[in-house]
Amino acid sequence: MAEVDLRPMTLGEVLDRTFHLYKNNFWLFAGIIALPLLINLLFGVGLVVWNSPVTNAIRSGRGMDPANTIHLGGIILIRALVAIVLYLTVIEVGHAATIFAVSDLYLGRAASVRKAFANLRGRLLRLLGVAFLVLLIVGVGFIALIVPGIILACRIGLAVPICMLEDESPAGAISRSMELTKGFAGQMFLIMLLVWILSWVAGAFFQTPFIILATQRHAQLPLALQILQQLANFIPGVLVGPIGTIAFSLMYYNLRVRKEAFDLQHLMVALGPGSGPVAAAPGAPSTA
Repeated sequence: MAEVDLRPMTLGEVLDRTFHLYKNNFWLFAGIIALPLLINLLFGVGLVVWNSPVTNAIRSGRGMDPANTIHLGGIILIRALVAIVLYLTVIEVGHAATIFAVSDLYLGRAASVRKAFANLRGRLLRLLGVAFLVLLIVGVGFIALIVPGIILACRIGLAVPICMLEDESPAGAISRSMELTKGFAGQMFLIMLLVWILSWVAGAFFQTPFIILATQRHAQLPLALQILQQLANFIPGVLVGPIGTIAFSLMYYNLRVRKEAFDLQHLMVALGPGSGPVAAAPGAPSTA
């Protein structure tokens, strides 16, 4: 087993190790997140091609008839719902696979793209359940004047790592995340803020040329440029997408070390049965 550095970390150390892992394992994390994002890219390109006749119909006036308006509106609504569900599903799959890869690297085990996705076997429904529950809770919090939503997002931000690594139920993962992040919501917020800034900067860098072109033309971009715009959404997702997941995965282990002496528990397990009795840790990560 590779040397494992399990110790309490400050927020700065969590972020430093995040970027260290990201830089040293870039192709691993890029490969993991690129697979689900590629599905979104292909779907997005398909929608652009499919939407072209609809857009032309509206611009020519054929879509302004009442019957056509209802029909086209229904098609657009269905497409939007399918796109949202597909996007959230594949993004969560990418995040979950990244969590398993970070866990392997953090605990000194071999990590690979194939192994990361293989660990999701039998956990997909639980993953979607906890993702939906998190989205619902945070959404209700944002409806209640935004601030409660931010606080809830910080407190339940470890629900997905907990659900995946500890095989917790969605409700159990939410409850345990609230317990682990107690007293550390501020650090969780700063991680979320940093990830949002990085995502915004990367997205703006790749999307600004298309926004400028559309503004200058005062019209919709040609089909070829719309397809390139979809690619411009894909690239920053691959580049920045893993960073937040790595940081939250490390924060999960950091809080377990701080609050549950996970470093000692892991050491005793690594030494084997002859090292003496050790109490089973609550929510010990699965080694699947």
